[in-house]
Amino acid sequence: MAQRATYARLTEYLRGSARDVVTVAWDELDEVVGGLPASAVNHYPRWWHGDRSHTRAWRRAGYELGFVKPGHSVTFRRKGKPHVPQGRGSARSSPCAASRSSTELPPLDPRSALLVIACSSAKAPGGRPLAEFGGDAGWPQELIEARARVLAQAGADDGRLLPAWRRYTGHFYQHAGPALAEAVASGRVLIISGGYGLARADEPIARYDRPLRLADWSRGLLERTLVAEARRVGARSVVGFLATSSDYAKLFRRVDWRASGAQVVLATVEGVQDGAQARVPRALGQAFSASWREEPGDQPAGLTWEPLT
Repeated sequence: MAQRATYARLTEYLRGSARDVVTVAWDELDEVVGGLPASAVNHYPRWWHGDRSHTRAWRRAGYELGFVKPGHSVTFRRKGKPHVPQGRGSARSSPCAASRSSTELPPLDPRSALLVIACSSAKAPGGRPLAEFGGDAGWPQELIEARARVLAQAGADDGRLLPAWRRYTGHFYQHAGPALAEAVASGRVLIISGGYGLARADEPIARYDRPLRLADWSRGLLERTLVAEARRVGARSVVGFLATSSDYAKLFRRVDWRASGAQVVLATVEGVQDGAQARVPRALGQAFSASWREEPGDQPAGLTWEPLT
């Protein structure tokens, strides 16, 4: 009979630590709990979220999940402690206090942020029938009606659906890597979409063919919905990863973010000329991953952080 993990040991282990950030090697964690199940890898990232016996173990110790590298390590962070990304100094200044863009990773906790990304023209085919997806996304009726109008012009195939983050397969999605899967599991990733206007990353969507055209959407609709979504998830900050000259970034910049009560920063890539259509989303995907993993040394060249509040 396979050995069953005892997660109370993890609670004791973390309670015995004096550190605010605890990174545990996979083999060590396996030994602490008495054997991690295969689902810790096979069902990543879902296994690491929700209300389960193992997630309650680190919460009882006063920690929250930081970052998981399946088969390699797990990082826990003490709740309620000011968050400073690795490689930065101890001072915590607001990234929005600056009057101009910065190349430094802002001191914002990505796990308390609403992360806003763009869709891609490349899309995966197929999917599952709507009946296999439960629940209603709960979007305002105005957005639902606007979606129907746009999708009718976009050749949407609504017979088969996929979660939005799996439907899009462009360079950003390829290079955001495992960090995107973890962020999606947190429920705080929002996609600006040419066909849907806005879509939560785990929301089932059809395959369609239409880039974002701001003229498709009544002025103020997407802006109001972005603010409402930031408030719905209780975001302390909003971080956009969007190409600087695109309609996606234009929409993000023209939002009146003050009502959200959040700090707002836009990550863009400057100085790319040749091959920008591929290189910019690739760099933004890398930036998303570096931000989520709190590894500023992995930021791509040309990345800038533009404060909007």
